Amino acid sequence: MDETMQFKKYDKVVTADDVKLGELLRIHHRTDEVNPELRLYASYLEVWSVAFAMRYFIPTDYIDEYDAATGTITLADTMRTVQEETWDRTPNFIAGHLSQRQELNASR
Repeated sequence: MDETMQFKKYDKVVTADDVKLGELLRIHHRTDEVNPELRLYASYLEVWSVAFAMRYFIPTDYIDEYDAATGTITLADTMRTVQEETWDRTPNFIAGHLSQRQELNASR
């Protein structure tokens, strides 16, 4: 994740094929082993989707760009990838309360 990206709570998260996934709630940072080859990513966006009535946990490695002016986070992959990677499941380290939660400011 690019440290210069200053995400805000409720930023819109969209896939590469322009599907609005939902709104950003917070970021979770892994406090134990990070190994992207094993899908143990360092940080995850927690996204709430009203349209799909579920939460998604998107690794920040999959962020393509961030437009602070419009509050839009664009992912590098499509909705199909989101579904195939089962990012609607809570990662074990988050479910076990082992993440460092980064709460975000909602104001612009």
